Amino acid sequence: MIGADVMKKAVHAFVDLSSEDAEQIIHELGRALDSDREWAAKFRTMLICRTKPKKADLNPDSHKDTEFGRWYYGQVNSKLRDHPGFTAIGKNSEHMHALALKLALAIQEDINITPRQYKAFMKSVDLFRGSLRTLLSEAWDFLRYADPLTGVMTRGAMDMYLEAEQERTNRSEQSSCIAMMDLDLFKKVNDTHGHQAGDKVLETLAGYLQENLRRYDQVFRYGGEEFLILLPNTTTTNSKRVLDRLRQNIKSLAIEIAENKTLHVSVSFGIAQLLSNKPAKVSINFADQALYEAKKAGRNCIRIWQRAEKPGDLKAPDRNS
Repeated sequence: MIGADVMKKAVHAFVDLSSEDAEQIIHELGRALDSDREWAAKFRTMLICRTKPKKADLNPDSHKDTEFGRWYYGQVNSKLRDHPGFTAIGKNSEHMHALALKLALAIQEDINITPRQYKAFMKSVDLFRGSLRTLLSEAWDFLRYADPLTGVMTRGAMDMYLEAEQERTNRSEQSSCIAMMDLDLFKKVNDTHGHQAGDKVLETLAGYLQENLRRYDQVFRYGGEEFLILLPNTTTTNSKRVLDRLRQNIKSLAIEIAENKTLHVSVSFGIAQLLSNKPAKVSINFADQALYEAKKAGRNCIRIWQRAEKPGDLKAPDRNS
């Protein structure tokens, strides 16, 4: 099963990626792998049979002349080119072809190839393919675990991420919290301005959360206009302080829904401690009940679910929070 850290890497490694971009990147990387396999198979046949190298094999810039090279140095999806792993693929390809050139020259000059030279070449082939597969895997994980509209992680990722955080808090005995965030009167936004405007609001707010939360906090789209926020190493009091600042800033945020047309929205939060000894859905339910109290209190506010003084019991959200 994929780990929480791997999911996070997959979702955040690509900048502003859409589902269409991810699908195109998967297609391009798949073709790149296929073309490499074809080239490597032909090159190994030349080595084994010691047939005369082709002109392309003796070219110092052969890494640019293969089908892969023409793609890599040509028209590549810009979101893929911005990925930090894309540069590594190019360097691995160049290194692999530099070793291949030495082997081709040895055959051209009828010089024996040592096992060490051959092993180094095959190791470079494995390294190159590994970097390609890593990027391809991240693109697949992005499609699986990133919400196509907002770019934040989905509920599928959330479940495993919360489980990992519960295990960590259980080991460290540190408090972590979750918060349910809901856009106030979001149906009115859709009814008045249309669903495209509603999508723009969701997309903008998701981006705002990611940019303004702490770097180790995580945002998940829970469903519709609801988001779940994980706040590690945080008490409910500190979580409220962090989220209250966001709440106030979101209220004053001008969201552009059309040319020369902006919209202001507000959000409500319900906070609960992430319990390490109960299923995550229990803590989510507490946060959701706290959110319900925030809605009842007039929206654009925060409520906290707190433990009761009696051990093993729980009380309703603090109405003064």
